Amino acid sequence: MKMKKNIFVIVALAVVVLTGCDFLDHEPDMRATIDTKEKVQLLLVSAYTEANAGAICEFSSDNIVDNNAPNEVGFSYSLSPLDQMYDEIFAWQPVKTSDQQDSPKFIWDGCYLAIASANQALKAIEKLEAEGVNMDAEKGEALLCRAYHHFLLAGVFCHTWKDAEQSKNDLGITYMLEPETKVAPQYERGTLYDTYMAIEKDLEEGLKLVSDEYYTVPRYHFNVKAAHAFAARFYLYKREWAKVLEHANYVLGVVDETTLEILFDAQKARDLGDPEQELRQVWIDTNSPANLLIYITMSQAPYTVIPSYGRYQYNGSVSKAVTLSTGPCWSGQWPGWAQWMYSQEYGTFCAKFLSLFEYTDKVNGYGYIHGSTRAFTTNETLLCRAEAKLYLGDMEGAINDLKLWAQSYNVDGKMKLEDMNYNKIQSFYASASAHLTQKLNTELISPDFVVTAEQLPIVYCLLHFRRIETLHDGLRWQDIKRYGIEITHKQGIDGEYHLVWNDDRRAIQLPNEVLMAGMTPNPRVIVGDPEAASAVTVTPSTNPYELTAIIPSLNKAVGAGKPIRYEVDDEDK
Repeated sequence: MKMKKNIFVIVALAVVVLTGCDFLDHEPDMRATIDTKEKVQLLLVSAYTEANAGAICEFSSDNIVDNNAPNEVGFSYSLSPLDQMYDEIFAWQPVKTSDQQDSPKFIWDGCYLAIASANQALKAIEKLEAEGVNMDAEKGEALLCRAYHHFLLAGVFCHTWKDAEQSKNDLGITYMLEPETKVAPQYERGTLYDTYMAIEKDLEEGLKLVSDEYYTVPRYHFNVKAAHAFAARFYLYKREWAKVLEHANYVLGVVDETTLEILFDAQKARDLGDPEQELRQVWIDTNSPANLLIYITMSQAPYTVIPSYGRYQYNGSVSKAVTLSTGPCWSGQWPGWAQWMYSQEYGTFCAKFLSLFEYTDKVNGYGYIHGSTRAFTTNETLLCRAEAKLYLGDMEGAINDLKLWAQSYNVDGKMKLEDMNYNKIQSFYASASAHLTQKLNTELISPDFVVTAEQLPIVYCLLHFRRIETLHDGLRWQDIKRYGIEITHKQGIDGEYHLVWNDDRRAIQLPNEVLMAGMTPNPRVIVGDPEAASAVTVTPSTNPYELTAIIPSLNKAVGAGKPIRYEVDDEDK
């Protein structure tokens, strides 16, 4: 199958197309006018990125191995990746060969385009509020979208949050508070502390205003529960455990029976007749209470996890070690998970992705791969809460949440949930494989982040369950970063790359086009792996009109002036 290489969206000042909705008026200079409540609501449809940051994070993590490297018995395959950039991503090298779907540039552009839409909406909201129009719900959604996409960018291009002092020494990302109006402006990145404070400000303000009142399909927007799930994850990464608990409880409730009703129903999934298609529908079902926020992305992820493109895969050896092997309350093949695992030795994947191919040239086979991204779910929020309870001293509460999570995947009662107690968990992880008991370096990340010997087995269990829950989603990479877990990638016959807890490559390098425009690069002093060190060499352009915008904007013509893909159906509103 051929795929279009240059498939990222570029916004032009002169053209904004809205399929089926001619809602935009134009000024003489062709700027779009957004001057009503309804137009703001429609604009906010584009405040969700078409880029999927999960793929690049997944390939950076230890979920993925190179099938061309010798396995435990010395056997290796001769397989090709879907695209050369995966060679670079897997080796934690700057991506220089591609700007297509899932590349750093695609993610950068996609997130900042979504932020631009949010900022444009906020500008219009300010004027409408001055005219006496109640815009609270729309303002809340716009603020949450702005916060969320900066959060995504920080998760990819920055180091993990350490603490208030140390995070002032790490680079952040440019936080855009206003629509861009200048040609080829220069931006400062600021610190990670600055970035987190700005995210938190928008998040907290958005939480006060967000409402479900005007959504036809709330799961496609930052509805109230999705906003609180976002807050739970943000504060999890920031290690403000009491706030994690507060926001997770809002989503889940505090009664076990009520919580179970809104978790993923594995028994129902098992009873489906067509696992190949219907299971994929279950994962992205907008009527499922387990799905809190879903948005459509353009991503190769539905293809990269299929064994046909099998060089870099979540393969049989890893799958057996972290999902299909034993756990604290199951042994052998876990019935609640394995039903939607499709496995070959060189590739194992979960049927999470329902892909749609949009042909732009049917004759030559060019087009876009679309898929649904589950940004927030009740199951992941439950694991956030379990982690918060553990560090707040409520170990029994943490174990109970882990049991609830396992129960949601229990099919035909085959999982031994009575084994989910402290002694059983401690015993299991005391003898578990190295895949499940990697060394944590939390004390090196921050002296305030200490995991006691008593807590350690529960942390192993939490990370094990999170690894299963977020398979193919990219959040395993964030867990590796925030716990200082050291991992190794073997590449090819002889290549081996080790990532220590403070390795600079944990912050993925900015796109080359952004560096050329003058943005400060991520440092590349490689600790413990000098052969992998690569200096960042950038030749800045002296002609600002030759540069791709550092921060894509709805207010500015970029590149060749290609129109935004801006399509809205009535039901999407």
